[in-house]
Amino acid sequence: MVKRAEHFHRSRISDKNARSVQDIVMEKIGFKKRKTKKPLVVALAGLVGSGKSSVAKALAKHIGAVVIGADDVRVELRKRGESYGRVRTIVEQAALEILKRGGSVVLDSDFAGVEKRGSLRKKMQRAGARIMFVRVHCNPDAAIGRIISAHYRARADDFFGGAFSVWKGSARVKGAVVKIREMWRRTPLHYRWSEKGGGRWELKKLPFACIAEIDTTKVAWKREIKKCAKKLLLQG
Repeated sequence: MVKRAEHFHRSRISDKNARSVQDIVMEKIGFKKRKTKKPLVVALAGLVGSGKSSVAKALAKHIGAVVIGADDVRVELRKRGESYGRVRTIVEQAALEILKRGGSVVLDSDFAGVEKRGSLRKKMQRAGARIMFVRVHCNPDAAIGRIISAHYRARADDFFGGAFSVWKGSARVKGAVVKIREMWRRTPLHYRWSEKGGGRWELKKLPFACIAEIDTTKVAWKREIKKCAKKLLLQG
């Protein structure tokens, strides 16, 4: 029998551990004074390898926000042998805490899923924050190239390199295997299959409004982030 992934060892995470993880995440992200008049939450939608983390960091710098990464929360949960079932709650609570302090947030996670997006809208709007979505994507070849050329380590603080896989090769390859697996799993949320040209994945239109679409394949993607930041700042 294949050993189950470490993040399924426990079905529930204790409130104490959830709070501990949130405290650690809050300590790591720190706090920045927002540049917008009103509190703002920017949530990203994009596949693994699309460049979400790079976009999140650059955009946060322009608008005076902190980045909360869902994978950072998963790493802390994994260190405690806990399940990933409370990731969304911890991320949302951390975001609410930043808003309470007078800051703004960029969420480095994929919000293409309707349930996850709906939960975020409800809680952030109740806290008086504006919620905006930004789509991040790139050519699939570019995403795969980034994934297989990245450096992974067999350590608990490396989300993909330290993850469970039936692949027993090197840690570097295992990290890429896990990352491609996650990319493959969520591809239908972002792409549709077309028979054109012998078959290819084509970017789908998302069923919700995005203030910007950032294609990180393009050389000028940082310029597009500046345009997006300007829109957000102008809207208050």
